[in-house]
Amino acid sequence: MSKHAQDTGSRLDTGAAALWASAFVIAAMIVSQASRLGAGNPAYAGNVSEVGDLTVMTASAGDNEDVLALRGRLLKDEALLLGGQERDRALKAAAAAYRRAFEASGGYFSAINVASLSFLAGDQPA
Repeated sequence: MSKHAQDTGSRLDTGAAALWASAFVIAAMIVSQASRLGAGNPAYAGNVSEVGDLTVMTASAGDNEDVLALRGRLLKDEALLLGGQERDRALKAAAAAYRRAFEASGGYFSAINVASLSFLAGDQPA
């Protein structure tokens, strides 16, 4: 085991994680833009679903809770890196995205995320 691996233990190397996430997003953008070039078979790049301003390549999203909740998940990850009022605002935005996913899919894990993120953001039940 390398000294770096021993020093970091089980911590996530956020720099490497961000780099890999960026590479994945760029690859997805390249593939989705390839359908606009007119060359090749556009049917493969045409399987794109949009949730809000997030575009996901998939065979068919329909009311798939996993696809619909992806924006909420991304917003939640960002929110957990923040602090103070910024964190509360970001948690509320993530909860709202999960709420939209729940309303479209009726899925239970989206509902659980709405409740837990709202609680973390300081919203109290009525």
